[in-house]
Amino acid sequence: MPGLTGFDVLETLRREELNTFVIVVSADVQQEAKARVKANGAIAFVEKPVSREKLVPILREYGLYA
Repeated sequence: MPGLTGFDVLETLRREELNTFVIVVSADVQQEAKARVKANGAIAFVEKPVSREKLVPILREYGLYA
């Protein structure tokens, strides 16, 4: 979304009470960033580069991957 950061989108989803799963993928590995996305409702934070080994267990945990 032009003009918005990923944090902005996540905060908007939470504020609008949209019931959806969000997995944040970011190169920002600072603990503050991880805490912020979790506080705003993301189910997980995955560091770039993304791999199947990182993503599949998260998807399975939430029943999103068989």
